[in-house]
Amino acid sequence: MAKKPTNATKKEIERFHAWLATEDPLSIVTHLYIDADAVFSAALLSVLKPNAQVLFVPADSEIEDTRTLGVDLSNGKQSIKGLDVGSAFGLLVIGMKSIDKPVYRALRRWAHQLNLTDSGKGCRDEVVLAELVKAWRSLGLGDEGCFKRAKELVAGKIKTERSEIKQKQLAKSVKITNGIAVISNGSKVRAAHIFNQGAEILVRESEVGHSIMISKKLMKKGVKLTELTPLLEKKDWFVHPAGFIACYGSVKSPRDFRESGFNLQEIVRFVTTWLLSHVNSGSIKIHER
Repeated sequence: MAKKPTNATKKEIERFHAWLATEDPLSIVTHLYIDADAVFSAALLSVLKPNAQVLFVPADSEIEDTRTLGVDLSNGKQSIKGLDVGSAFGLLVIGMKSIDKPVYRALRRWAHQLNLTDSGKGCRDEVVLAELVKAWRSLGLGDEGCFKRAKELVAGKIKTERSEIKQKQLAKSVKITNGIAVISNGSKVRAAHIFNQGAEILVRESEVGHSIMISKKLMKKGVKLTELTPLLEKKDWFVHPAGFIACYGSVKSPRDFRESGFNLQEIVRFVTTWLLSHVNSGSIKIHER
């Protein structure tokens, strides 16, 4: 997807952008007995323009109406095939880069995959979109059924990307003291984003209980929460055998944090003492932010 776009690609992207800028009513058209490129292309367009009707037509149909966009089709001035890119889906994703970068980032790996598989080349991805379509068909799903499944996946992928962007921003506002971040305001920001901001430990109080997580950096240094097992197990906490998390309650098994045996300040206090003992021994270093 890093290749310089050809004139044909540029024209197809312009066609796509012009259709996106057109007001409803709109139509999305692709060929019968849809393959991965057709179904994921139509699904993306439907996510972008949810009120557009979706039609399945013979592959040699000519698409001429300016309110209609044909994907994975070759005939007519309103068709997009993406031959120079590798797939129609790949072309649409490139076209989103200048309009909505989160959509581009969310789907670019799938686009790269379809650029390969739709051109008859191999793919080493663990999940191959073309295989998903085959699986759906084996379950008896027709074009409409496959389209609905693909649309759910595309919508979910985009929503996840937007959520990740928001979480990264939220992580920047979390205070880190002595390498420890504390969250007690109901924020569900992922621990990985907190650790990327420099925290070594995350202490969280939420509606599902209390938890302590440590960074991969600490794990690599041999520092593990199993060292706190004698203290925590007496209070009925779960300490993961791998030592990266200890919790009283979780999303899988919610509990009342007020019954964890410690209040938030007490947890922060003994975790700070524990972490600083490793700092003082010279086994690890922590950085303030």
